[in-house]
Amino acid sequence: MLRRTFQFHLLACLVALLTAGCAGYRLGTGSIPEFNSLHIAPVQMKALVPQAQPILTAAIRDAFVKDGRLGLSSTAEAAGASLRVIVRDYRRDVATVRPGDTGLARKFVVTLTAEATLVNPSDGRIFFTGRRIEVKRDVFTDSGQQQAEYQILPLLAQDLADKLTHAVLDTW
Repeated sequence: MLRRTFQFHLLACLVALLTAGCAGYRLGTGSIPEFNSLHIAPVQMKALVPQAQPILTAAIRDAFVKDGRLGLSSTAEAAGASLRVIVRDYRRDVATVRPGDTGLARKFVVTLTAEATLVNPSDGRIFFTGRRIEVKRDVFTDSGQQQAEYQILPLLAQDLADKLTHAVLDTW
């Protein structure tokens, strides 16, 4: 009887200690942004990537909507911060050649490089400027290079959007 009581009290203390450690846990990064709304300007293209601008802009907006920590504003004046993204470079590097012809590539590594600037439109305060963000994906050209690159663009856009979300919302 005494042994059962001791085991019960020991188990109760153990449960209390384990749950007390979880009581202060907060999901997410723990950092609170200095603004509660964000304006996302249309992506500016300095690299020649056909039809990429609307795909990239939509992916960035969707990523912030899905995150849910900020509301999106349609105008910079009504927002607490404004995000501007400029795509500076788009390149492909040969990763693997075809076995029958070493002059033809079978796989490319596609790299998209962008710069992001986050400012407060009301007072012009800069949160960060010219932050370089680079995303890479492998492209297999079995169905043709042009088609493969067009199909990989939404995936590159999603990777860029995820990195931008972390750059804007997480601790700098």
